[in-house]
Amino acid sequence: MVNVLEHCRIAPPPGSVDDCSLPLTFFDIPWINFPFLKLLFFYESAHSKAYFVETIIPRLKHSLSLTLKLFFPLSGNLIFPTDGSTPEIRYMDGDSVSLVFAECSSDFDHLSGNHQRHDTVFHSLAVQISSTSTKFGPLLVPILAIQVTKFPNSGICIGFTLHHAAGDANAFFRFVRSWASINKMGGETELRIELPFYDRTVVRDPIGLRSAYWNHYGKMKNEVYHYQPSTDYVRAGFILRRADVQGLKRRVMSEQVSTFAVICGYTWSCIIKAQVTSGEHFGDNELQHFGFTADCRALSDPPIPAAYFGNCTMGVVVTTKSKHLIQEDGFTVAAKLIGEAIQERIRKNKEGILKGMQKWLQDLKSLNRTRMVTVAGFPRLNVYNMDFGLGRAKKREQLIRESVNFFTLNGSKDNDEDFEVGLRLPKAKMDVFLEIFTNGLKARSSL
Repeated sequence: MVNVLEHCRIAPPPGSVDDCSLPLTFFDIPWINFPFLKLLFFYESAHSKAYFVETIIPRLKHSLSLTLKLFFPLSGNLIFPTDGSTPEIRYMDGDSVSLVFAECSSDFDHLSGNHQRHDTVFHSLAVQISSTSTKFGPLLVPILAIQVTKFPNSGICIGFTLHHAAGDANAFFRFVRSWASINKMGGETELRIELPFYDRTVVRDPIGLRSAYWNHYGKMKNEVYHYQPSTDYVRAGFILRRADVQGLKRRVMSEQVSTFAVICGYTWSCIIKAQVTSGEHFGDNELQHFGFTADCRALSDPPIPAAYFGNCTMGVVVTTKSKHLIQEDGFTVAAKLIGEAIQERIRKNKEGILKGMQKWLQDLKSLNRTRMVTVAGFPRLNVYNMDFGLGRAKKREQLIRESVNFFTLNGSKDNDEDFEVGLRLPKAKMDVFLEIFTNGLKARSSL
């Protein structure tokens, strides 16, 4: 049960930011109809409710205002003009972020563990965002909302609801890390933070991808999708130690296969095996797809600044037949395919990042989305190293609509050599996945 203590709105300091509009690039447009991202960070904290109300809340409000001065687009809205032209991100003086403070009676240690937990309990820890519009005006969709929830004498959860069209993981986690630093160290830290880079002209578009993407995605009905929890689904986290990863790599025996490819390949194959074992039916020759994104900042020519605020990722999809994934060492096929796709993408990027992106739309149309697994997360971003003055996060969760076959991959909170896979599945299927995943690692560690 969650009880709201306070609902406020936080804006950049008055007069600190001029009105500004940011056009969407072809990197942003594919995300305009994507469901809001909901990210939860759990922090251990034994502080009393009185300390939370009198000290933590005022400090978070003040530091968020200072941070929004630097990341002002997050205070604004995604604007859909009435004439059907391309949306834009618009900040106007006075725009603000919804910030909710609440308390929850649920068991913090239970929610922030890696064991199986019912999905429904996470739903109330992130804010729902609704679009607004006047009768004759444009549709306005808020970009960010935040909820901070206190658990009695045990911990705090900071939940973010974010529109993906505003930025990718690189951009968003720079904001979170900056807010955490300012909150922990004080306002003077603001002067040492690398400023976000907002100049959209660095995204070159000589072949008209922006127009082509808008012609495709702009025809889709725009609606705010609200995440709906299911009583049948559970969440679980799985830790892969360095020894586990090395054991998997030895089985693949390919110099081109990275740690990312091996972990994703292994998890993908385990998900498909769990589907088959739990009673799903598909033919041996039915195609299975795996999707991930690659950051394009450093790969662009010339390179786009690392601090560029916006989306700057390219989608990659690999495909193979079901029979290749469900065989005993099916993960080796998956890992090699992912590794080859990464190498191919890097090679093409050296020739120009725009090559083949027009074909991307046609490729997506031909995919069977019900046979597609995707991964979110970037281990190198070190998502657990965001200290608001409460230490490293104990747990991170990402909420996603239930129709998506999806898992997260992040670095471990304990050290830089281990990795964490997060998964959400129906209870019966999770039980099967757990057995396949853990037994597979044990078998390979003994080789």
